Amino acid sequence: MNYMVYLSKAVSYFLFIPASLMCLLPVWNHLRISGKKLILILFPSFVLYGFVIAFAEMQIPVTNHNIPYTLTVPVCFPFYCMAVDLEKIKLFYLTVNAMAMSSFGGLAYFMAEAYMKNHNLENPFYFASLTIQWIVTISLICFIFLPFLNKKNSWIVEHFHTKSVWNIVWIVPALITFCNYMMIPVNHKNATIGRIFELYLLIDFTFLLLYLLFQLMFYRIAKNLIDKNEQEQKTQLFEIQSRQYRLLLDYINETGKLRHDFRHTARTLLILAKEANWENLLQYLEEYNQELDSYRPRIFCRHSAANAVLAHYAGLAQSRNIEINWHVDLPEQLRISDVDLCSILGNLLENAIHGCIIIPRAQRYINLSVDLNENRELYLICVNSFDGIIKKSRQKYLSTKKDGNGMGLLSISITAEKYHGITRFYHSHSEFYSEIMLNVP
Repeated sequence: MNYMVYLSKAVSYFLFIPASLMCLLPVWNHLRISGKKLILILFPSFVLYGFVIAFAEMQIPVTNHNIPYTLTVPVCFPFYCMAVDLEKIKLFYLTVNAMAMSSFGGLAYFMAEAYMKNHNLENPFYFASLTIQWIVTISLICFIFLPFLNKKNSWIVEHFHTKSVWNIVWIVPALITFCNYMMIPVNHKNATIGRIFELYLLIDFTFLLLYLLFQLMFYRIAKNLIDKNEQEQKTQLFEIQSRQYRLLLDYINETGKLRHDFRHTARTLLILAKEANWENLLQYLEEYNQELDSYRPRIFCRHSAANAVLAHYAGLAQSRNIEINWHVDLPEQLRISDVDLCSILGNLLENAIHGCIIIPRAQRYINLSVDLNENRELYLICVNSFDGIIKKSRQKYLSTKKDGNGMGLLSISITAEKYHGITRFYHSHSEFYSEIMLNVP
């Protein structure tokens, strides 16, 4: 056995170590196990794997070294999914991204090998081409991935959740990887004829620029969509608050009118009492109390934005003959974004109202409890009646609306993760339960 060839093959598989870092760093906050523990397991495993596969290649000659190298990816991907708590399509995108970045180093290896062979250069050491591949790969990681792409990819997988986009966005880095693979010279002699070598470098540099441009565009588009969605939520919240403010002004004006007219009311009550007309007196008091109740605004808590949302959905519930029993204990100020808090409450109550309206009126109810525990944890518990019919996929609830996309509960879970909280959704034959906990910053 040629031990130098064996060692060079093994070292080439060690390139999976920087490639794995490009997969793990953007999702570091979503690892199921400690990052240090994972690295202590991962790196020795790849070293051992490199020696084993290199030995297998020496025993069973492979015409194309890229075949076992590429087949390693589907072998490692299931372990990647087990180590990271994120959707598989996002992890697949990051994997293909790492392959695209690594493919530039791989092409540099073959181009360096072709150049040295065709110019009859004596290699200063046996691993000359492999060293160039390592230099290109590490340079891309240090000067492009770490300062730019890592944070952008991390933000995208954390905040962007449009599945239809994730299902197709991986195609671009996959095409870049395929193009770099197809540029590997079949015959090294042809790689340096005339200006072909310079064209190789120019085309590969162009591919790199296109790849980086795609990464930047994807990040900007995702950020604009997220910002637009947040702006729409803020606009909706402002509209609800504006509606509640107008109701409050109407209440102030009407109560002022009632106070102004109260002397006439008192005079009427006095006359009825003197005449001992108790029946008309009781009827008059009852009608007066009903009139007072009709002007009274709904106050659920001291938090103005949350109270506006609660009052809005309370009005919707009342118009649909849904009985509500809500206990909300929130202070005037809370170190949680108003948009995030109101988004959770809105999605929670909207789902609850939708669950109620499809059953008979006598069975409709929504129980809600919101409590802040020592300014540390915020607990939201909602129980609503429904018809017992559900849709689930992979243990996740889907929308039963005809045109629904099932994003309500997913949005709640995503917002809860933002505050390092947890969510739990379950059901019985007639009740749906939603339990949310947020850690207050």
